[in-house]
Amino acid sequence: MSARSAISKDPEVREMGHVVVKYKVTMDQPEDGSPNYEEIASVISEFDEVQEVEIKPLAFGMMYIEVQAVLGEGEGIVDGFEDRVKQVDDLVGQIEALEMGRL
Repeated sequence: MSARSAISKDPEVREMGHVVVKYKVTMDQPEDGSPNYEEIASVISEFDEVQEVEIKPLAFGMMYIEVQAVLGEGEGIVDGFEDRVKQVDDLVGQIEALEMGRL
C-alpha cells in the first residue's frame, strides 16, 4: 500500500509502481544474409518505455539486442510490451527477461 493510500484510507487511491526490465531479444536467421540488427534496434529504441538499447555478440557471429525498459506494474503491461517488440520485425524470435527490479 502506498503512503497516499494509507493516509487517505481510500482503497481506490493507489499508485502503481514501476519495474526496470532488461531483455535479451534474439533474431531468427533468414535464409540469406543476416537480420538488420541496427534497424530493429533503432525502432525498439523509439518506444517511450525504453531507456537503453545495445547490440551484443551472442555466439558464432550471431548477435542479440539488449533492451532496458521501465514498465508500470500491472496486469498485462509486461506482456503487452513484449508483444510490441515481437511486432517490430518478422525476424524477432525470442524475448527473454534477463533482469527485473522494482523502482
